[in-house]
Amino acid sequence: MKKKTIYLLIGPKGSGKSYIGAMIDRCFQIQFIRVEDWAKTIKRGREIDDEAYLKDVFQVIETGIRKAMVNHEKIVFESTGLTPYFDKMYDSLCNDFNVKSIRISAEDEICLSRVRTRDRSIHIDVSDEQVRQLNKKVKEKGFTADFEITNTDKTDKELIKELKEILN
Repeated sequence: MKKKTIYLLIGPKGSGKSYIGAMIDRCFQIQFIRVEDWAKTIKRGREIDDEAYLKDVFQVIETGIRKAMVNHEKIVFESTGLTPYFDKMYDSLCNDFNVKSIRISAEDEICLSRVRTRDRSIHIDVSDEQVRQLNKKVKEKGFTADFEITNTDKTDKELIKELKEILN
């Protein structure tokens, strides 16, 4: 039996994961699941680096992704890919699904600029210093992805062309 497919957009804050996820949903009819919505729901005043919060977040994400896969052959979601809780979730999903990872990268200052100007109603609010520290850790971790998109100065048309090659 063919396994269902999960596309995981992985990369630093501000690299454009949400933007590209929404583009995949719109242009390729693969549902983009905004897992940050779940993370915001359970945050309850906790800091983004609180261990109990991080553990809860990835449990909620894995549960939600598994529920979504009941009704879909393919979905896409995003993560920075940090923490051992991410690693555990990723390994668990890989056991049951065909998980294809797509690294989304952009220059540090572009990421920071994007985070400063993005819609705070749909993203967890983070300071400039938190962005710098998180993004530094993302680079240091060096998650090996199946595909990579550099999202610095590409047009939507160029991004769609790259995505078409990856998704087909």
